Amino acid sequence: MNLIELIGRFHPVLVHLPIGIFVLVIVMDGLTKFEKFSYLSASIRLILGLGIVSAILSLVTGYTLSLEGSNNQDLVDTHQWTAIGTTSLFTAYYLLRQKLMAKQLAHSITLIFLLGMLAWTGHQGGSLTHGEGFLTEGMLEAKATTEQPLDIKDINQAVVYKDLVQYTLNQKCVQCHGAEKQKGKLRLDELSWIKAGGKNGNLINVNNPAEGELIKRILLDDIDEHHMPPKEKTQLTDAELAIFQWWINSGASFDKSVAALAPDAKVIKALASFKEENQKQVTSNKKIRASIEPLDKKRKEKLEKMGWVVSTIALDDYHIRLTGYNLEGTVKDAVDAAAEISDHIVELKLSFSALKDNDLSNLSKFKNIEKIWLDHTDISDISLKQVSALKDLEYLNIVSTNTTANGLRSMMQLPNLKMIYAQGTKITAEERDALKASQSNTKLYFGDSMKSAITDTLFTKKAE
Repeated sequence: MNLIELIGRFHPVLVHLPIGIFVLVIVMDGLTKFEKFSYLSASIRLILGLGIVSAILSLVTGYTLSLEGSNNQDLVDTHQWTAIGTTSLFTAYYLLRQKLMAKQLAHSITLIFLLGMLAWTGHQGGSLTHGEGFLTEGMLEAKATTEQPLDIKDINQAVVYKDLVQYTLNQKCVQCHGAEKQKGKLRLDELSWIKAGGKNGNLINVNNPAEGELIKRILLDDIDEHHMPPKEKTQLTDAELAIFQWWINSGASFDKSVAALAPDAKVIKALASFKEENQKQVTSNKKIRASIEPLDKKRKEKLEKMGWVVSTIALDDYHIRLTGYNLEGTVKDAVDAAAEISDHIVELKLSFSALKDNDLSNLSKFKNIEKIWLDHTDISDISLKQVSALKDLEYLNIVSTNTTANGLRSMMQLPNLKMIYAQGTKITAEERDALKASQSNTKLYFGDSMKSAITDTLFTKKAE
């Protein structure tokens, strides 16, 4: 990393400083209209000056970051000029503030306009970081899935790259590597860009498939910062991974059909699984739950005072997601308090908490829980016995816990459980294979790299 790149990497750190300062200035300036807050006026000019200096530093680091070329240049240019304009407006306000304060209406309109410009600039920066439509990503995801179902009548006639590989890339990768955003200077939405590769080199190495960036990244453990897709995004299924490996191992043809690449029995199984997973016409991802009244305000405040983050699942669904990263007091007290509103709770997050086995003695009261995170805690199979009472459970995360294969077997009997993340547990490699081979509808993810693939042979090297 050269000096210019290093300077650019400070932009995400610095940019929040002027935003916070400018918001503070607007709030303080608005309060000075009331006599009892008039004393704030003496500090505003100094604070605003500091905000302008930090904004200029943010502009400099932002410009150097843009030289990496990781984002759509049109979006970068728009964000850049909006940021310059917003900084210029706050600078003008710094110089003209005294005159504006003499005209109350003009002063109020100016503050509202500055706040709007600041919000718009911040939104554009967020779009660059997280992708366009980030705010509405959850709402639009169902629509995207509905509008782009897999349409393959005969899997043997499907073109492997276009119908399987590119389809998967579109579903899981182009949000960060598409027309609007190119992390690592990489685009995956069109054939020409895939052939071009990215900042770290060629995506595909047919002579030594294991060294191609595409395979290397998707095989990394999901806790590795270079793993793709990032762990917070939807991961490739075993079938998708097997198809990618088979395609590359077969020479990465961009025009050959499935039949032309002669899949073996295990690849045929992966292809059937891929078709089944993707070809269903999804009309809506919205889960239908029994209606429930909004949570009582006093109960919510009680939980928040204990450190729980309380949020509703959707605008029209008053079921609750509870997150306990910063709990005050004991975890047991917090869980017992949450049990008082157990009918509302469908998601419970206790990741990285001080959770121990005896803290979940009341978990059976949470009859409606669909997802639960217990990862990076000191729980063992004793806690899984409590979890096994949650008949509506669909998702379980027990990464980096003291759980064993015996505990996991009891969980796999739950009728609705679809996914368990269990890497970093006490389960041995042999036990993992046995669990995966068992007759269960629950998918297990252990963070394996090559062992998680459906195919036996992942890579071959062409004879010289």
